[in-house]
Amino acid sequence: MTHFDYLEQYLSTHATYSALTIKAYRSDLRQLKKACGEWSVKSLQTYFNHVIGQYKPATALRRYHALMALGNELVRVKRLKVNPMKQVRPIVHQHVRQRDGYPLLAAIDVIRQIKHPTYRLFFELISQTGLRFMEARLLSIEDIQFTTATLLVRHGKGRRLRTVPLGSRLAEKLKVFIGDRMTGYVFRSVRGKAIHEQGARDALRNQSLTRSGHVLRPHDLRVGYATYLYQTAGCKLLEIQRLLGHARSETTEGYILSRETKLRQVVDALSASDG
Repeated sequence: MTHFDYLEQYLSTHATYSALTIKAYRSDLRQLKKACGEWSVKSLQTYFNHVIGQYKPATALRRYHALMALGNELVRVKRLKVNPMKQVRPIVHQHVRQRDGYPLLAAIDVIRQIKHPTYRLFFELISQTGLRFMEARLLSIEDIQFTTATLLVRHGKGRRLRTVPLGSRLAEKLKVFIGDRMTGYVFRSVRGKAIHEQGARDALRNQSLTRSGHVLRPHDLRVGYATYLYQTAGCKLLEIQRLLGHARSETTEGYILSRETKLRQVVDALSASDG
């Protein structure tokens, strides 16, 4: 079995990646196989030189992180001794990303208009803890510590465990929602399984379109959470990195968006200071 065959099988059985993530990773894997066919530093660097020349910087960086994760999996199962992706450095254009989506508080306001109580609380949790969609979907009752108002996140990327704090009001909502249940998924279907992924995404999408005419996606909530903690709460980058479960601080930096109005005021002030 080749590395590519193994990774295809790995993605088909992965329990914590969303369907969209798996689709993207498979696409990246097949593009790499078509371009160079092997996992070596030389081949991977050649591949990324091509990607940088043909695609937008954001696409190149996304593929870089995807293949880094897949390379780490090959190391974990001892198919490779070292991940060659660690020696590949794509040249990516850096630019200041402007906030053109939802500020976190506006997103929470949209979420609280969702009529389905399970989906509503599900997205409230994501927006106030920064959990990934699948981390929240697979959250079990046993993972909630009401005495300390914390969550144990068991299904993070790279099998990294982390603990995140819960706001007191959100903790109370979860306690009422769970009722006398002692085990199982926090957010479950009528059959006791994890809530329907597409149903939850559609609920958020439809409510945001109704409310503002702009689509709000689950990932936007993580970005909004990181940005709010950094800009409004004054949290350090390393604190936010730990809360989001990122392996690299560079990933966290990419989540923190600048507010266009604030940036424009600073730039205008500098311009006005000339004589």
